[in-house]
Amino acid sequence: MARIVKRYRLDQCALYKLKSKKKLAHYLNVDYETFKETGELIHYSAFSLKAEGKKDRSITAPNSKLKSLQKRVHKLLLKIERPEWLISGERGKSYIDNGKMHQKCNYALCMDIRSFYTNTKREYVFRFFIEEMLMSKDTAKIVTDILTFKDSIPTGSPASQLIAYYGYHRMFQEIESISTNKYGCVFSLYVDDMTFSSEKPFQMKGLRNEIDIILRKYGHKPSYKKTKYYSRNKAKPITGTTVSSKHELLIPNSLQLKIIRGAELILEKPQELSRAQLASFRGQVQAARIIQKRAFPELNKLAEEMLSNPLKIPT
Repeated sequence: MARIVKRYRLDQCALYKLKSKKKLAHYLNVDYETFKETGELIHYSAFSLKAEGKKDRSITAPNSKLKSLQKRVHKLLLKIERPEWLISGERGKSYIDNGKMHQKCNYALCMDIRSFYTNTKREYVFRFFIEEMLMSKDTAKIVTDILTFKDSIPTGSPASQLIAYYGYHRMFQEIESISTNKYGCVFSLYVDDMTFSSEKPFQMKGLRNEIDIILRKYGHKPSYKKTKYYSRNKAKPITGTTVSSKHELLIPNSLQLKIIRGAELILEKPQELSRAQLASFRGQVQAARIIQKRAFPELNKLAEEMLSNPLKIPT
């Protein structure tokens, strides 16, 4: 169950109507002199994360000083009131909550935004701080410089999920309004994963086409190969979970298969596994147990025991 977090209105945020760079420095816990050469703050490293069965994910990560500034901005924005349908970037919420939002559904449409972070634009982040937060142009520019890199939102920033929402909140609000008011759907957003569901049949093609039009208006496109519609008798994969036709929240088949393969490897060649491989396996088991608490009890115990005894594991 999601932890309740106290929220306040946007106009109660410390950044709201902020027009003094000295005050901004105070709120970000840095010296005013830091802002004289903001270009010197912007340092990132790029690398790729490999995921089994998926395309490598490119990460652009800030250095420690820049990351601390991003964390501070994130903290100031975190307690602002946001809609219940936003799942990503929300403290106390996870992909499990995203699945639970649609647990009563009989019909579902799942859509991804293609290359969302890559196609986010600095302009939309800047406009949020100018038009919504009512900051001065110079203070808004500094905050935008801290949060963006090469005209887009960096994937490795601790503030990226929240800033991606705020930069395009009007787009997402349009999508939510049409999907709920016109098509009678429940809508949820997890970064770039959009899920629309209903207990009753809805005009899937009409909704899909209208979402396409809204996304393009803001410079985005749907990922057509990831756009999936699920009818009444179909299981519905929703952001790391599966909602069954009987409205049960299940462990996805893909995750179960990874766990079974990992278990076979542990039982056959335990001495050949590295600590990183065991930690990955334990993470998969724990992810499954978040969805179903009693899943894989013996495998969870086995992974814990092996990780707690470093003499049994090669480095």
